[in-house]
Amino acid sequence: MTQAQRNKSTEFQDKTFNKTGLVELPFEGIAGRFANSVLPLSDKKLLLLFNAPPSENSPTKVARLNEDGSLDLQFGPGGTVDVPFKDGSSFSARHLRPSENGGWLITGTVEHSDGKVDLAVVRQLQNGELDSTFGVDKDGKVTLNVYDLIDSRANPGASFVTRRHDEKKAEKSSVSAGDVGIVAVGQQDGKIVLVSTVMFAFDYLRGIVVRLNTDGSLDKTLNGKGFVLVELPGINHNWNYAYGVAVQQDGKVLVCGDFSREASGERPDAYVIRYHQDGSVDESYGDDKIGVVTITDSSRWLDLVSMALKADGGVVAVGAAEAEGLREGLVVSLNVSGSFNLVFNNGKPLFSNFTEHGVSWRRCVLQADGKLVVSGQGGDAFLDENSSVTTARYTSDGSLDVTFAGKGWVDRNDEKGIDLFRGCAVMADNRIVICGYLISIPEPTTGFVVRYLA
Repeated sequence: MTQAQRNKSTEFQDKTFNKTGLVELPFEGIAGRFANSVLPLSDKKLLLLFNAPPSENSPTKVARLNEDGSLDLQFGPGGTVDVPFKDGSSFSARHLRPSENGGWLITGTVEHSDGKVDLAVVRQLQNGELDSTFGVDKDGKVTLNVYDLIDSRANPGASFVTRRHDEKKAEKSSVSAGDVGIVAVGQQDGKIVLVSTVMFAFDYLRGIVVRLNTDGSLDKTLNGKGFVLVELPGINHNWNYAYGVAVQQDGKVLVCGDFSREASGERPDAYVIRYHQDGSVDESYGDDKIGVVTITDSSRWLDLVSMALKADGGVVAVGAAEAEGLREGLVVSLNVSGSFNLVFNNGKPLFSNFTEHGVSWRRCVLQADGKLVVSGQGGDAFLDENSSVTTARYTSDGSLDVTFAGKGWVDRNDEKGIDLFRGCAVMADNRIVICGYLISIPEPTTGFVVRYLA
């Protein structure tokens, strides 16, 4: 990639954001070298989620930025608030999501001193204080051990997974580390739906859907247990992962991920499944009326990792397709019935192949006008100088929206190192915010937040 191509993305950055469109991290005196997630607030401010490396011995932090990109010193001590956990526990926070209480949720995993990993949800108020109405100890935090959910005697080796188990996918997890962990969506009634994946044995994994009440307790109206393991009806398969989740207005739950069929040698396919509020599979969903929609391609590995609800009740899901190390972004648009939307790419899955070195979509956001913003990791399956952070915007028919960045997409590729994607969000005025980090050996890792013009 030429120097001119690398620098071109700066033309489309919002220069009202730190005068350049770019905020470089870390902030002086604040632990955490890069943001894992970004969340726009109603007053045009932004929240950033930080994990400090073990060497810094600092808790997870949330920082708030003013519209101009400066730290909001009215938020916590010096623009940040801590998210402390008990000594001996390491909180790996991955996602920020708006909460029904006007604050936000932080989701991730907690690793204990014995190596065991729990799912974790933190709820904070608008001022950054922990929500004292949430959690068993009323401390704003909920942790879920795998054996809080499943029978430990029948499944003594079960564990939540935070990395891909299959060697072929190991390359993928290197650029999306932590994405296997947990995501969350707040429902209209304040309940919280989580998805993760449980490993029972090698090559035997199942996605899991968990629903919490507003106080953080398990909502046992879901499957009588508060959780349901993902089984794909009518499909014999060794394993499945659950990555993305969306909750419809009627309370039905959509989950996406990927799975491996039992037949040896077959590449993994992608799926979207829908559940009723009680946790049973909605058999009216999909053209085959079995509750699940599959996306298959015998020549490529497929996954779906992020979802967004459409105004008409349908859903968009994004991920990647990979063959021989070359990646293409994957976008699927489904109607509320589970059929493919005929307006979007003529009713077919859309493979994003406009970049020279490939791309893997990791996040998607639907704008109020129906346009779709996707962002993720540019480059092939191996991290090198071609690795970048790629962002695109599509119109409702699946064509690139050339009003964004002059051609519909933009690539951030800093010549000083290797760019890696972490998060994407869209502000109310359609300005797009991306966070990530730069690996530049022997220099220390640095982070960035970039804001693009609408």
